[in-house]
Amino acid sequence: MRLTKWKAVPICLAAAALAAGAASCGDDDDGGGGGGQAEGKVKTAIVLPCATSDPWCKQGYDAAKALQKQGAIDLQVTTNAPQDTAGVTRVLAQYAQGGTQLILAHSTWQDAAFDVAKQFPDVDIASYSFELRDNVAILEEPIYQAAFLAGMLAGGLTESNTIAGSAGQDVPLCHAELEAFEDGAKRTNKQVKMIDTYIGDWNDSAKGKQATQAQIDQGADVVLACGGGPATGMAQAIKEANISGFGYVGDMSSQAPNNMVGSILYNLEPYFKAAVDDVKNDTFRPAKRYEFGLADGGVSLQLNDGYAVKEIPADVMDQMKQVQEQIKSGKFKVPYEAGA
Repeated sequence: MRLTKWKAVPICLAAAALAAGAASCGDDDDGGGGGGQAEGKVKTAIVLPCATSDPWCKQGYDAAKALQKQGAIDLQVTTNAPQDTAGVTRVLAQYAQGGTQLILAHSTWQDAAFDVAKQFPDVDIASYSFELRDNVAILEEPIYQAAFLAGMLAGGLTESNTIAGSAGQDVPLCHAELEAFEDGAKRTNKQVKMIDTYIGDWNDSAKGKQATQAQIDQGADVVLACGGGPATGMAQAIKEANISGFGYVGDMSSQAPNNMVGSILYNLEPYFKAAVDDVKNDTFRPAKRYEFGLADGGVSLQLNDGYAVKEIPADVMDQMKQVQEQIKSGKFKVPYEAGA
């Protein structure tokens, strides 16, 4: 990545100081130079809490890169941003101060987003908040819709009648995903019981692996995860135990080719495109809730052709496909159970 002299270098210094040198950033534009706003492009920054190899951060990065390649945005990127509110507030503020029009804060950074929005009322921010502010939009996370479909398949695949899910923390995204997975499984197998584990860390794959192994020891033979670390550890555990699992937000089949039934995909391109279009057309405010579910291509269940642990029962597959179409048409609505 090329560093722009007027903005990216200060960002890198701030991020390095706050995250022990873990963050990286710069002008991620494939063409042109100097860091000035290209004709017709929205000056955009995406701030990621992890590396682009992480499933969650890869989905955000890939979506932003897709818009960059389409010529819609002039892109800057920070990876491995600080997780604490004070640290990430400074990173977001550096971008706002540098003339960024749209900041994509790709984590649950509501407090930081609100702080920066107040300091820089002319800057638009999209993040995973719980309430709207005039210049802070919400990116919704309806992956629970695809998790319900994954659960339906899990109900047909389990031989122990025990399935499981692990997550970094008990936040609405993960709580809803795990609940929908259980609900879907019980639709095809009323005998199913579910084990939930919240490991308290988003990035530690070793803890994620240990959590899944503990669930396997309790009889779980179909699992999924929420969070990059938990999902990576889960993939390792199912491969070693030769059981079935589902990938998180991106295609994780390469991490356990024989064991990954499929992956719950979270496609952020329509989210980011809608926000960019609104900034460009001066319609971002009042800020909106952007939501693209199964019917809109924002989430989906992608099956893995290489899955080889067990054959999915034909009647269960048929039921899943039928419900999938019912969700898309609006005939069936997956319950959203976000917890307390």
